[in-house]
Amino acid sequence: MKKIALLALIGLFIWLGCERGPQAPFDEDDEIVIHGIYNDDSGAPLIDRWVGFWINSPESFFTNFLGLDPEESDRTDSTGNYTETFVGGDLMDAQGATFKVIVMNYDPNWPDTTPKVWCDFFPLDTDIELPELTQWRGDPTVVIGDTNVTFTWTQLVSTHGIEPDNYVFEVKATQDGPGYTLWQEDVNTATSITLPEYVLPEAYVSKWRVIAQIPAPSESDFGYNYITDPDTTDIPDDPYQLLSLGRNCYAEAYADPYSKATDGKWGPWPTYCVVLPSTNVSWIYIDLSTTNTVNAMVMYGMSIAGTPSTPGYDVFVSDDTLNWGTAVASNNENVNYFYIDGFDAQGRFVKLEAKDAGIGITGFREFCIFGQ
Repeated sequence: MKKIALLALIGLFIWLGCERGPQAPFDEDDEIVIHGIYNDDSGAPLIDRWVGFWINSPESFFTNFLGLDPEESDRTDSTGNYTETFVGGDLMDAQGATFKVIVMNYDPNWPDTTPKVWCDFFPLDTDIELPELTQWRGDPTVVIGDTNVTFTWTQLVSTHGIEPDNYVFEVKATQDGPGYTLWQEDVNTATSITLPEYVLPEAYVSKWRVIAQIPAPSESDFGYNYITDPDTTDIPDDPYQLLSLGRNCYAEAYADPYSKATDGKWGPWPTYCVVLPSTNVSWIYIDLSTTNTVNAMVMYGMSIAGTPSTPGYDVFVSDDTLNWGTAVASNNENVNYFYIDGFDAQGRFVKLEAKDAGIGITGFREFCIFGQ
């Protein structure tokens, strides 16, 4: 019964999450043609390459397994042209509201070795010609320092004449499948990001990329995502080592440990993630089994319920779970991915606690403790 209820809830979220647009100007039996041209980064046509068409509808979600495979696909011809024909009923719901469509170059085997560009829009005509889509390589570069690593890329405007409002930096884990979930961070208009090297454990990092996001100005316009070449430079684990791998993690209001919190896997939600149905979890802690020197903690992909009046988290280190003492470090922000370091503490147990007990930690991908 619990599984049926969970599936029903997931189905409801999927239905609500499928974005609807304006009313369709066509009938369910009308033919809708979507076509355009794909170019490589030099502006030359991409020849004999797959182009996928994704429809953001509940039916497409279930039939194409979380959106990994397109609803339809076509190969570009000798001039980079592609085309696909749909019936109107595929592109709208029962009330006539249009579903968003995404068009993107891809490889059926998903090797994830080339840059991509996608265009998203609501289908508001029977003949939809997309603007020419040109890849952006981004020239991803890595500069490794003594303890920090800096990732840089070139501005989109330097080759495409348009600059996004936001770049998203993403790191792929070795167990990620098609996703990039080890680290995700919005950097706004910056073209670099610097992180401590230990935050990206070498044994678990596969590659990284950047997405340039250009939202559609209106429901009748096109939006774009330009995705760089992935880079596979090895990042050393300096200066700390991972102490929490395979250790027990506990959460407020739950007696049993959560093995997924420390298993070193950053795969798709919810299979590889900790999911906490309760909304009153304000702290979690890890038992390192023995006393260690602790210097940093990292939270990967945390989600919370509620809006804290006092943002941020405190870190406590202790040799027992009854007397935590005072916090050894803290931050003042609520984001999905973050690290807290700059302390040197001895202890077996490490706790992360929200400053505002009114929020609830509802899930996360990995909770890692680092030290010496």
